This record gives sequence, C-alpha cells and structure tokens, in this order.
Amino acid sequence: MEMRKEDGQNSQENQGKKGIGIVILVEDTDRIEPEQAAKVLSAETGFPVVTAAYIQRTTGSAKKANTKTKAKVKEAVALWQLVYAAEGLVLRLSNEPTWGDIRVDFASSALLYRKQHGGGRNEAIAKAIGIKGKESLSVIDCTAGMGSDSFVMASVGAKVTMLERSPVISALLEDALKRLTVASSSDESGFLEELSANLELVKANATDYINQQSIKPLADVIYLDPMFPHKKKSALVKKEMRAFQQLLGADTDSSELLEAALNYAGKRVVVKRPSYAEAIALPSGRMPTTAIESKKHRFDVYIQHC
Repeated sequence: MEMRKEDGQNSQENQGKKGIGIVILVEDTDRIEPEQAAKVLSAETGFPVVTAAYIQRTTGSAKKANTKTKAKVKEAVALWQLVYAAEGLVLRLSNEPTWGDIRVDFASSALLYRKQHGGGRNEAIAKAIGIKGKESLSVIDCTAGMGSDSFVMASVGAKVTMLERSPVISALLEDALKRLTVASSSDESGFLEELSANLELVKANATDYINQQSIKPLADVIYLDPMFPHKKKSALVKKEMRAFQQLLGADTDSSELLEAALNYAGKRVVVKRPSYAEAIALPSGRMPTTAIESKKHRFDVYIQHC
C-alpha cells in the first residue's frame, strides 16, 4: 500500500519539479531563543533557515512569472514558511496571504472557551473514548494534527500521547507544548498545568510506532482521525485543513493503521469520520461495534473483547 510521504521527502522531490519548498524564517529577532530553535529545527528536518529578503525575492519572482497566463498561475511557487514570530512558531503559505498564519495554541481563548462551554465529558469525543467518572484513560492519538482532539481528551482527564509523522506539524505541536508549559506557571486555576501534564508528543509514523512496540495493550484507547478528501460541493473547509491537504496529501494507509490499532488497544479503538463517509474497510471485514454522532462527524467505536 502506498504510504503518504513525509514533508521533507515531498519538499526535496517537489522543489525541482514544481518549485514547492519548505523554509524556516525568524521574525522574532529581539530574542536569541528563536534563532537557536530555528537552527535545531533545521538540523532535525533539513529545511533551510532563510532571511526575509530571500522570501521577498522568491515570492516577487513568482508573481512576475505568473502574470502571463492562467496556466502559469497554477504552477506558482508555493513556498511554505515555518516562521518564528513573536507569538510562537507559525505556518505560512506565501501565495495564500488571505489565509493568515496557522498556529497551534493549547492556551488559546477558543480552546479554553470550548473547555468551559463545550460539554466536557458529555462531548461526543469524550463519550467515544469511554471516559467515565474519575477514571483516567491512556490514549494514543495517532493523527494529532492541530491537536484540538487531543486537547479535548486531555482536558477531561485522559493521558494523551500525540503521534505525528509530519515534521512540519510536529514542529508546530512541539512549540505549542513549550508555550503551554510557560503559560501554566502563571495559571492560578491549575487547568493549564494539568493539561500540560496530560499531553505528550512523539514524532513518529503511527503505524510503524505501534507495530514496533513489544507491550500489549499499548494504551486503553487508540484514536484515529485520518485525513479525508472533502466533498466538492461542501462548504469551504477551514484553512488549516486546506493547508494540510495541500502540504501532505490524503492518508492512503488508514486501513493499515486501523489494523495496527486494533492489535494494540486495550479497551477500544475510535475512528473519527465525516458524517457522510462509510466505515474504513478492513481485510478482516470487522465493523464498528457502535457509533457516536456529532453535528458534522461520526465516531466509529471498536470495542475490544479481551
């Protein structure tokens, strides 16, 4: 089965073909920490650290080249930028300026509002993972993405290990966790400190990570949210999802990952699906035990019978 390629591999292959690349830029030049973090990230990923002048020169050349025909506009240089800005690490796409910056922030007002008014353990995802009473579950989120689902699970008391194979998204998550730790030190409610303690990041391909473990069960719950193509007639999806689809492509190994999860989960496996989509097809023919519906999604639940 063809696997979705890593960002770095896509970057190296595509730079020569379509001009697509990933670079690191430091805008927050008043402190030494962003400069140091950029060097570390570059060493880990192979993405080059560039200057603002380089960005302006590259995007300027692309705009000039794309004024001739509509066909050439489609071949525009899609330069992805991991930018160390004052508010933290952000992802930026140079030829989509209206999108704005994409950033993970576990202490954002939107997520904290969801914590206070989203229903807590009555949320569909909380019900799907099966958390009850004062029970604490260990959860592996195989497709962490922007971390919003991990946030909800951790906020209701689950110990969540976020797995992310994309070096770009992993960098955003790692930076968000560092900022969360800092923010928790001044949070009198204690929520951010508890949240920080409940979240862990592992940079790995989920299928490989699970299959390489020698301990079973690996966690009480294994959670999957595979990237899926949206309906063409559906409402415009969030910029984060559109960006990730452009950057990463669709997940083509969902059934393989689900099989691995079913082999290693102690209590249940939960798969988030769009409400219109069928359950992931498995060679074994196994179907979900039950499903929990939300407004736009469905959580397929596979109960493990030990």
